[in-house]
Amino acid sequence: MTTKSPYPRVNGTSRPFRLWDAKAKKHKTGCCYKYERNALNGALLAVKWGKIGDAIEVYDVETGRLLAQYVRKPTTVWFEEFVK
Repeated sequence: MTTKSPYPRVNGTSRPFRLWDAKAKKHKTGCCYKYERNALNGALLAVKWGKIGDAIEVYDVETGRLLAQYVRKPTTVWFEEFVK
């Protein structure tokens, strides 16, 4: 039995790594990356400049797999990387 991914899937894209705003439950416009490392850095910057409580998730649109999640806390940024 397969579970449905909450993230939109796209096949054959040149920029498969995207940012997802977990609080608003929508794709962050213009945040498409070719490399996973660039997507992780983009998510860190988006959360760092966001409001307290903002959560940004990095996912792969080709597989629908969640790669990492950043959450803004009052004094820090919480990071969780999921198993590859």
